[in-house]
Amino acid sequence: MSVRTSQARLKKLAAQIDGGVELNAIDRDFLTTALQNIASGTDAEYALGVKAQKGERKGKHALDSKVRRDLVNGWLATAIAPKQEGGLGLTLKNAASLIKAQMSDLPSEGSLRRYWNDSRKTQGRIFSIKTD
Repeated sequence: MSVRTSQARLKKLAAQIDGGVELNAIDRDFLTTALQNIASGTDAEYALGVKAQKGERKGKHALDSKVRRDLVNGWLATAIAPKQEGGLGLTLKNAASLIKAQMSDLPSEGSLRRYWNDSRKTQGRIFSIKTD
């Protein structure tokens, strides 16, 4: 189970406990075992399943960056698509310049182009752009 999945599970369990909802047997057993292991000296992150692997990020900033990158790559896919396919027909360089001008908190245009080139084979078009 990934760190993000484990974090989501813990958030769900916390909401259930806070709301007074009875936990199912699987969740109750998981928490019981985890708390017993923590009480015995096991690392809490490991016991709760939120220990990040080498190179894995689990913070909010890392998640926000990934979501922003996916959004920008989706926009770039549409911006460089031909006009007859609903795109803007821009070059990658022009598209990166345009999105950077609109969203100043993004990485540099060169980085945006590099991110696009890293994901262009797997990135689909997620929306269409309506021009004025």
